[in-house]
Amino acid sequence: MLNVACIQPQINQSRNKCYIEIEKILKTLLNKNIKCEFICLPERWIPYDRDKESNFQKERGKDYQFIKKLAKEHNINIISGGIWEKRSNSNKPFITSYFINKHGEEMGRQDKIHLYSFERTTFESSSELNIFKLKSFNFAILICFDMAFFETPRLASENKANILFSPTQIRDSGLNNWDIYLKARALENRIPIVACNTFGEFTNRTFPGKSKILSFTFGHYSPSLIKMIEAPYKSSGYVYDSIDIEFANKLRKQRLSEKVEKSEISVNIISI
Repeated sequence: MLNVACIQPQINQSRNKCYIEIEKILKTLLNKNIKCEFICLPERWIPYDRDKESNFQKERGKDYQFIKKLAKEHNINIISGGIWEKRSNSNKPFITSYFINKHGEEMGRQDKIHLYSFERTTFESSSELNIFKLKSFNFAILICFDMAFFETPRLASENKANILFSPTQIRDSGLNNWDIYLKARALENRIPIVACNTFGEFTNRTFPGKSKILSFTFGHYSPSLIKMIEAPYKSSGYVYDSIDIEFANKLRKQRLSEKVEKSEISVNIISI
């Protein structure tokens, strides 16, 4: 079993207040769930400044250092959520998510692959998908819009990922679509998903939280049954669950064995 959680803090106007709230929620979570091993933060958990440049951090800047310190002090593995950072080897900044282990060590990062709307003119997109290989399981990090396209979750599943972590930033009007995407990606790949959404208001948009953990009900092979639990709606908080990785692995092995490759299917255009 893998014990995981999403931490869903409210975005405050002060960066330091955001740090304080995250640590407060984390302490509450760990006091009630001492076996928790992994936490995931949302794509955005800090305020948005109208001075555009001040929203970008230098590579491995203040937010990154906060996450490292938090992981080490609380002995917990953390998916950092989305960090907007500038790098000396690129003309544009990246939206990136770091994996920091329970010793406070950086084990790698995933840059966002599919950029959404205005992000395409502001940020650099990645063309690489990383699979993080641990002793007991493997995982991938798919940042928000990366979950909206079936190719990225499928690619992760076919390359030995056992679970997907997804820091997201979904506004109120997109919740229904997001719910469908997550269920579809979990079912079509038979893979658990930990999706952590932003909670707060900025740029005249409301982000309501309702983070989700999707896994499968044990013993149900055909059809497989989705198990989904959620964090509070329009409130800060967290969602925690224990995921049966081995059962999901069995479901996924069967599902992928049934797949017919696109290269094996011919397409005929029939004129009427």
